[in-house]
Amino acid sequence: MAVTTYPRRRSPLDRRGTSSDGGFTLIEALIVTMLVVVVMAATFTVWSRLESTYSFFQDDVDAQEQARYALGEMIEYIRTARLPESVPYEYLDTVIPRAEQNEIWIWTDADRDPDHDLELVRFFVNDQRQLIRQESLTADGDWNGAAVRIINSNIDNNSSKPMFLYYDANGALLPTDANGRTLEPPNIREVAIDLRVDIDPSRSPVVHELQSVVQPRNLRQY
Repeated sequence: MAVTTYPRRRSPLDRRGTSSDGGFTLIEALIVTMLVVVVMAATFTVWSRLESTYSFFQDDVDAQEQARYALGEMIEYIRTARLPESVPYEYLDTVIPRAEQNEIWIWTDADRDPDHDLELVRFFVNDQRQLIRQESLTADGDWNGAAVRIINSNIDNNSSKPMFLYYDANGALLPTDANGRTLEPPNIREVAIDLRVDIDPSRSPVVHELQSVVQPRNLRQY
């Protein structure tokens, strides 16, 4: 008796393994695409964070460099301060006419001209955390129209963290009024500077402090 043999039907799994159907299925392609997207997103996130960290670090370094320059400028102006031969008002008749926690007025040769004429200069911290230098055009304490020079934009000094403290010839801290203004400017013999810089108070690193104690050369006690 003859036996009839029928060819075995191949399942889809068998056909997927043949050379003619050797590509990815739609599901496999979707999975691979999703994996690529996830990897790319993770890579972009890491790169973005690294770039942000580097940018923040560079900004912080630049702010410190600017702060050192600002501190050096204030030290030089205070050290070379002296009293002019004549002043327009009695309240300006001292080497440092006004001394506040975050503002100081100084008679000094700011432009270093051949005649060595003195200018009335002030350094102060404004509400935008900027350290400003101005020169009174009329040398009478009127700052209207005086050019504004920003020498640092990341100042962390305020009423609780003053930039300037003032001492007399005995090294005693001079008294101040309720607004932090020194009551005895003629008795100033030393100015302690604590310049605090922080480019972003909401994040690390910590505040950088640059400190110095300066004696006006013409008031120095020997």
